[in-house]
Amino acid sequence: MAANHQLDQVTASSPSVVPHRKSHFGFLALLVLLGIALAAGIVFELTQRKTQEKTLAATIAEDANRPPAVNVGRVRAASSSSTVELPGQTVALVETPIYARADGYLKQRPVDIGYRVQKGQLLVEIETPELDQQISQARATLAQSRAALQQLRASLLAARSNLKLAQVTADRWKKLTEEGVFSRQDLDEKMAALESGQANVQAAEESVRAAESTAAANEANLKRLEELQTFDRLVAPFDGVITARSLQSDVGTLISSGNTASSREIMRIAQIGVLRVFVSIPQTYAPMIHDGLPAEVRVDELPGRLFPTKVSGTTHSVESSSRTMLAVLLVQNQEELLLPGMYAKVRFSLPHKVNVLMLPADGLVLKSDGPQAAVVGPDRKVHFQKLTLGRDYGAEIEVHSGLADGDRVVLNPTDAIREGVIVEPKERAK
Repeated sequence: MAANHQLDQVTASSPSVVPHRKSHFGFLALLVLLGIALAAGIVFELTQRKTQEKTLAATIAEDANRPPAVNVGRVRAASSSSTVELPGQTVALVETPIYARADGYLKQRPVDIGYRVQKGQLLVEIETPELDQQISQARATLAQSRAALQQLRASLLAARSNLKLAQVTADRWKKLTEEGVFSRQDLDEKMAALESGQANVQAAEESVRAAESTAAANEANLKRLEELQTFDRLVAPFDGVITARSLQSDVGTLISSGNTASSREIMRIAQIGVLRVFVSIPQTYAPMIHDGLPAEVRVDELPGRLFPTKVSGTTHSVESSSRTMLAVLLVQNQEELLLPGMYAKVRFSLPHKVNVLMLPADGLVLKSDGPQAAVVGPDRKVHFQKLTLGRDYGAEIEVHSGLADGDRVVLNPTDAIREGVIVEPKERAK
């Protein structure tokens, strides 16, 4: 019975042993499959890398043997004329600061900034109490000097009368002395009185002349003060507009005369119906700028609006510091669209010399032995050609020698562009 009981236990436990062995077997199979897949992936990746390296090496080798591609531009013959645009500045035709000529207090100011005034219109009136007192004193001094002059003239008349009497007396005593009536001593006394009378007349005449000079000086001083008094009313010297006014020019403000540092500019008046445009002409263009040369003026604030004008004058000299020549243009500004002080652009039309070529500025190569250009020949080889340059127009440069019409030049050449290098030229899009 015991043997049968053990057999039953073994039979009952055997079904649980078989599934445990199957689970270990499946896990091992999964690991094997994963290993095979990983190995296949590694082999595939290595194969792809080798393929890419071979392709890259082939491409590099191909590029090394391929000529470098460059952008080229054409040299062209210059037109009969070209335009040059230069910066300028607008300035009022006439702009005058207004200063006081007499000290005093500001009594009234009927105009202000932006007012349009006519010639002779009152701008400022100044009250001048000190000047008024100086004029009164000058008048009194003049009257006193004139009275003194009249006294001296009366003294001169008296001296002349005394001299006349002394002359008659001397003549009479001389005749009587010759007849023996009077002694020689008496005659000498009368002759001395005559000479004294002559000296008195001469002294009186000199005193009168000195008094006349003093009176004239006092009269001139009075006229000066009276003329200065007329400047208590400052009027517009011409038709214009008030462009500036001192902030210290209100009624009651103390005004100092003159135009020194201690004095203040009361206001500024300008004529803007016609403006001057100052342009600094570079030395390259200076010989071609002359009186009467047509030009166009424009400002960025007025797009599409051109102001035709002409050169009214130049300095006919080039400043050594800036190497520029100053040119002045007059622009009609009746609509007053342009304002003084504006930045303007002035365009000139300048003639070209005969047989002048134009080189794209990007094709210029500056070397120690002078300017050159990398010319691409028909065989696509690069040859560096020395140049003789003319005027610089920004995008293009004049060339007087070294190139021919239609030559292809390398634009912005790099260090790889050397003499004799074969290149793949590409025309620059226009």
